[in-house]
Amino acid sequence: MRYAALAMLVCTAISGALILGAWLTRSEVRRARVRHGRHRRLPPALVFGHVTLALVTAAAWTTFVFVGNHDIATSAVALLAVTATLGATMFIRWIPTYRSRSAALDGPGAAHRATRATNLPIRVVLAHGAFAIATATLTTFVLLTNR
Repeated sequence: MRYAALAMLVCTAISGALILGAWLTRSEVRRARVRHGRHRRLPPALVFGHVTLALVTAAAWTTFVFVGNHDIATSAVALLAVTATLGATMFIRWIPTYRSRSAALDGPGAAHRATRATNLPIRVVLAHGAFAIATATLTTFVLLTNR
């Protein structure tokens, strides 16, 4: 089961790397605003904090998988909870920006093309979230059953 959790963690990391690449390369994503000039972009500190914690969490879980120390698994799950909180915060902040870009354009085809060009890839974001939930579920299950 710990290997399944590790596999989910790798899938989460790969999809997260794709999202990070899109965020870094698309300046519109970093400067996204909603109406009335209110900033809804993802602050770099939030993004890189999430990425850093995710890398530390992945290192801790990988260490647990190969060493088998229960204390390391406990630390990894605790780090994963903080990482997930930052990820959920980014998702909640990002949704209004995604919606405002989609609604601002005329015509269904134009909205789809512009949203894809200026926003984060929605399918990858959703897949990343699904992988993250599966990772959290599996790691917690492993932690609770390996006492």
